[in-house]
Amino acid sequence: MSGGMVLVDVSGKASSVLSTKGDLATFSTLRVRKGIGTNSQLLFADSADATGNVWSDNTTSFVIACSDETSDLETGDNKAQIRLPFQFELTDITANVNIAPVGSAISIQVQEDGSDILSTPITIDVTDTTSESAATQPVISDSTLASNSIISIDLDIIGSSTAGTGLKINLIGYRVV
Repeated sequence: MSGGMVLVDVSGKASSVLSTKGDLATFSTLRVRKGIGTNSQLLFADSADATGNVWSDNTTSFVIACSDETSDLETGDNKAQIRLPFQFELTDITANVNIAPVGSAISIQVQEDGSDILSTPITIDVTDTTSESAATQPVISDSTLASNSIISIDLDIIGSSTAGTGLKINLIGYRVV
């Protein structure tokens, strides 16, 4: 024994199972290699899986309320702001309203610390309540959002004859570690 450590000869038992940096060894009746997941995944226990655990996507979302539920939306900058608690990789962004716009679509820009993160803004088409079915989908041009950055919402168009109401923005992605 040296320095309080117990040295054990494993005779290559672990090295015969682990072949890639980050691999895990699991055990049921035999030692089994569980390959490493991707940067955006978490390891969860799963009694139905032969190794006892599975990699699953680490999807997180932030929902930003940009107005009250019933008042007409108004155009302008900084309609809502949040400060991110950690670095976040944005993989998707959606919006929805309670009352659909009439006359023209809603157009929304999202900024990180004052800079646009969308090269094509979010739109909610006339008579729709969600951006998910919009003819023009948003394009994310800056997907890596810094810890402690301020995310703000700008409303460029809100509907012309009837403004939308009850706007929410959904930032979808995963925490970067």
